[in-house]
Amino acid sequence: MAAVLTRLGAACVRFLCQPQAISPLRTVIAIADRMPEVGRRFYEFGPMCGIDRLATYLKDQCATGTLAIDDCEVAAAQFLDACQSTMFKPMLFNVGGPPSEDRIRHVVGTAVRTFLAAYRVR
Repeated sequence: MAAVLTRLGAACVRFLCQPQAISPLRTVIAIADRMPEVGRRFYEFGPMCGIDRLATYLKDQCATGTLAIDDCEVAAAQFLDACQSTMFKPMLFNVGGPPSEDRIRHVVGTAVRTFLAAYRVR
């Protein structure tokens, strides 16, 4: 499970922290107030889709007795947020560049260890 979460977390960070991905995201955020449908559709086909897919995986792990999670949707969202911690928002606000592979490994590794410490059945 640690390997699956590590691969997922690192792939998510690499995707989000691409310089060419940040500008369109800023645009969606800027127009979402005036055009809520654009924001809603972006969220549904982006972040919400990822959260739902991870939540399904976590539910399957709970069914096998590997994890004990009361709310898999919240756990999935928290895990994905923890993986991008300290890396995505600096890029979003244009105060930092893409993270190094070492930084991604460190932050995602911390997120995985924290997640498993909280939810893994011992």
